[in-house]
Amino acid sequence: MKKHNTPDHMELTDEFIQKLHDNIANKDYDCFTADEKLKKGLSLEKVQLEHCSSWTIRNEANPQDKIIYYIHGGGFVNGCTKDLFKFISYAVKHFGYNLYSVDYRLTPDYTCMDTITDCENGYKYLLEHYSPENIILMGESAGGNLVLALPHKLRDDSLPFPAGIIASSPVVQFLHYPYSYYECACKTDFAIIFGINDVTKLYRGELPLDHPYLSPLCGDLSGYPPTYLDASNVESLRDEARMMYVRLKEEGCDVEYHELRDFFHAMLTAPQYRFVRKEEHTQVSAFINRVFDRTNGK
Repeated sequence: MKKHNTPDHMELTDEFIQKLHDNIANKDYDCFTADEKLKKGLSLEKVQLEHCSSWTIRNEANPQDKIIYYIHGGGFVNGCTKDLFKFISYAVKHFGYNLYSVDYRLTPDYTCMDTITDCENGYKYLLEHYSPENIILMGESAGGNLVLALPHKLRDDSLPFPAGIIASSPVVQFLHYPYSYYECACKTDFAIIFGINDVTKLYRGELPLDHPYLSPLCGDLSGYPPTYLDASNVESLRDEARMMYVRLKEEGCDVEYHELRDFFHAMLTAPQYRFVRKEEHTQVSAFINRVFDRTNGK
């Protein structure tokens, strides 16, 4: 018997799909038009990839030989670099490293293979300018899924892993709803609720639900780079992060998991909403510095 009133798979109406198409078509991706206050002290460079654009955001005071590769969230149907520019500006100034962000193709116009190809193309671009040990992946929610899935694609294409991964409130599998959905959805979490499988039907394309590009939890995690995971104790994706932590631990990987109390989904990007969860960003900064110091022999 189901524990909730929302069916796992609802019929996607033509109106719903058309609205998603329209949102993508009308989105302003131009970071040069972002708020001048947010751009102050930063330099922006647009990088055109094969199928999408991407952006490098720099602060001259930051090390120029290291980069954070940020992959935004948005449920695979929304989001772009400009949408998250308030957080990006904060990250570049407060984490102390420059940042690269990709405006990957979105569902329903495109599927998982398109999206992860765009993310890989962004990584290939970075490899032309940075050593892999000087690249850290960072993403939240759907972006957390992508930064955990991307190494599977890199391994398949014989490309080197990055130095580390930061995944905040990640989606790690689409096979079932973990218990935290039943505990938190529409109670303490109104961002991630039942019905995520609706988007999955659009996003997965021809991939089976357990394919590691879609559900990184289900893939070979041996040899994964150092990984930072976090989630709120009152969000629906809490148990997804816990499951990923356990799997990485079982594989002997360097992984840490931080569970913060009484905060919202994808709390990494809290500065986007004029919040700063100081204890989390202190932990993120410590992880970044630890990984970069270790890869540089310090």
